[in-house]
Amino acid sequence: MTETSDSRAHEHRVAHVQLREPAPRGRARVHWPNRAGVSRAPALVVYFAAAAPLTDDDERLVGRLVDGLDAVVLAVSAAHAVEAHATVAWAADHAGELGAAPDRLALVGHGPGAALAERVAELAVDEGWPPLRHVALVWPHDDPEDALARLAHALAEAPSGRAR
Repeated sequence: MTETSDSRAHEHRVAHVQLREPAPRGRARVHWPNRAGVSRAPALVVYFAAAAPLTDDDERLVGRLVDGLDAVVLAVSAAHAVEAHATVAWAADHAGELGAAPDRLALVGHGPGAALAERVAELAVDEGWPPLRHVALVWPHDDPEDALARLAHALAEAPSGRAR
C-alpha cells in the first residue's frame, strides 16, 4: 500500500492498493476517516465506472462516505462482476486490518458501478459470503441523498446477516 494525501477529495488518509487478480489491478484506493479512535467503522466498497479516472462527483461521494459515516472506503473501478466480486471478497478478508468492522460491510454502486454492486450483492447472497449489511445503488437519475440516508440507517442497525 502507498499512502498519500488526496487534495481533490475531502482531507482524509488515502492509500493506493494493489489487489491480486481477478480483482482489478491498480484501480483501487482505501480511504480512512480522520477522526482518531473511530472504532467499528463500516467497511464500504464503492464501485465506479470501469477504467475511467474518478470524476469530481465520484471524489465528492467518497469524501461524503468517509467523513459523513466515519467509514473505511475501498473505491474501485471494476470492469466486470468477477473483478468486483474479488474486490469485495478482499475487503471482507482484510476489513479488520484496515480498521473496519467486518460485520459492517456494505456495497455502494455509483453510476455505471451500480449494476456491478447489484450483481455482486446477488453473488454474495447466492454464495452465502461475504455477509453484506447493505447495498446502496446510486443511479444517474437518483438523488444520492436518499440512497446515502438509507445506507447510514442500515449501518446503524444491528446486523441481520443479509443485504437490505
